[in-house]
Amino acid sequence: MTYDLEIVIPVFREELNISETLSNIKKKINLNFRILVVYDFIDDPTIAVVKDNFNDDKIILVKNKYTGLNGAMKTAFEMSEAKSTMLYTAEDHQNYEVIIDMYNKFTQGYDVVCASRLMAGGDYHQVKQPFIKSILVKIVSFILDNLTSLPTKDPTNGIKLFSSKVIKSFPIESKLGFTFAIELLAKSYRNNYKIAEVPALSPIRNFGKSKFSYYSIIFYLPWFIYILLTKPKKN
Repeated sequence: MTYDLEIVIPVFREELNISETLSNIKKKINLNFRILVVYDFIDDPTIAVVKDNFNDDKIILVKNKYTGLNGAMKTAFEMSEAKSTMLYTAEDHQNYEVIIDMYNKFTQGYDVVCASRLMAGGDYHQVKQPFIKSILVKIVSFILDNLTSLPTKDPTNGIKLFSSKVIKSFPIESKLGFTFAIELLAKSYRNNYKIAEVPALSPIRNFGKSKFSYYSIIFYLPWFIYILLTKPKKN
């Protein structure tokens, strides 16, 4: 079966978050979609929660062929049967409606749709962010917004929707975290694919620990430079 949208939720010990997230997506998203819950370890307690509460062919448990969030997205892209695929995080209990907004943009002909916390209507500061992370996000956004024609104010946010055309055209080279998202954004920008953004909120994590690592920042740098120096190809 071909789906209009594949929603990928990588998990690592998200047993306290996953039920609310899956329930709300199912209740609020009226689309032809499938959810891939991608896990690293067979003993992750998140798996039992999904199995016990969601006997549904729209929700599929998938073993990560690689490791980590970046590997989870590679695994999902390789098996995707959808016209579009997006990342959604297990702890995000604020942005369900954004899924619809992003998909609607896709139906208007956009190949990449970014959830933007920094555009009008978005909110990056409803959650207290680590100081260094907050400063770097703002600096990257300011530089790319003022020195390039990249059509999103929040390029570092990992929540992005990609058309199957983008996924098939640009295999992921990144190795860690959310860097796959800025990598595919950079390559799509370079090749003049249509990019849009919709306002989103920073998710409030009620349970568990954030997976953010300062170490991952160095993996964003090459794609930041790539966007800064590139000139989109002419059609």
